[in-house]
Amino acid sequence: MDERNSNGQGATKLTIWNRTFICVFIAQAFLSLSQGSVNILIARYATEALGVSEVAMGNLVGLYYGVSLAMRPVTGPLQTKLNKRNLLIAVYFTGGIANLGYALFNTAAAFTTFRIIQGIQYAFMGSLTMTIAADSLPQERLASGIAMYGLGGTIMQAIAPNIGIWIRDRGPGLKPGLEGVTYGYQLAFFFAACILAFAVIPLLMLPYKKEKKEETETTGAWYKNIISLHTIPITIVVILINISTSGYRSFLDAFAHQAGIPNIGLFSTVSAIVMVCTRPMSGYIMDHYSMKKILPAGMAMIGLALVVISNSRTLPIVLIGAVFSALGSGFVQPGLNALCVQTETPRRRAVASNTLFGGTDLGLYVGPLVGGAVVARSNYSMAILSGLLPLTMALVCFFAVMPGYTRRQKEIERLMT
Repeated sequence: MDERNSNGQGATKLTIWNRTFICVFIAQAFLSLSQGSVNILIARYATEALGVSEVAMGNLVGLYYGVSLAMRPVTGPLQTKLNKRNLLIAVYFTGGIANLGYALFNTAAAFTTFRIIQGIQYAFMGSLTMTIAADSLPQERLASGIAMYGLGGTIMQAIAPNIGIWIRDRGPGLKPGLEGVTYGYQLAFFFAACILAFAVIPLLMLPYKKEKKEETETTGAWYKNIISLHTIPITIVVILINISTSGYRSFLDAFAHQAGIPNIGLFSTVSAIVMVCTRPMSGYIMDHYSMKKILPAGMAMIGLALVVISNSRTLPIVLIGAVFSALGSGFVQPGLNALCVQTETPRRRAVASNTLFGGTDLGLYVGPLVGGAVVARSNYSMAILSGLLPLTMALVCFFAVMPGYTRRQKEIERLMT
């Protein structure tokens, strides 16, 4: 599926921009717009509109990640056996149904039910799109291609939280009292559902590729496609990173409300602008320099962001934290994604991706759950700052697993020759 551009002199130039990659790139951007417009609202929605406690709020924030983790034994084997294009279309459609359910039914029980449905959808979504994107890339451009793959989503993150907050805040002006507060959240959920409907359009334009029988058979028995043992060490680092950053990802709106910081949606705007400007550079750096130097530097930036954000009491200071967060995440997230994909042969990339996103699910479920307990005992600032502990553990684990990763890379090179 590689596409090479000729310069007319017989030479070829590797490119990541082929039809499959472009379609997935656009769909991922729409998905990020949908998710980003409502994810920032969930913590306050749970306490303001549903009236649940802080601990229950943390559980609801992370619930769909927990459901997604529980679904990984099913999603991994299915991705290796079923047509990936058709499966991805169904997954995006399911996400639209979940957001529509949030909008139509304003009870804790209904929200929990549709959160579970969204968790099932999320279990397929990330690993499936990244597998399709990775399969469309030239091997020589894999790291930079995966870094670029998330750029569309990053651009949407510049506007998505602001759109979600703006729509939510229209509610009290349209209806009085608690009814207006709830109505604002419903409008935001309707918006997210509509955007996911648009996201299906580029997926319908994906080239249809019939899964060859011999390719599905080489993946082995179904239970061998649940998890990749080779990917687990890097996935442990992914889990800890996601626990550490889940505080400001999940509780940012609630933290800003508690601290009296206005216009907090600008946090995502600044983060996205920084990542858009640095993502092409980060892809180049990851292709040409050692991950042993790049990822620890990125983790240090995230640690600095945690300190700055948790101690912020004004918008300019929290936006400085956004810059540090974006710089760190711009290297750490695509870098770890690339490392995970590179631990397996091309035919088992779906299994590697499933393992990676299973770790992401676990981190994003445990993080808000623990954070909610911290909030109940202290405040949102302390919940964000407590991310320094798992971040330190992630750095230690990273250096511990890199020798094994290097050995695995050499083994794959021997298998591919």
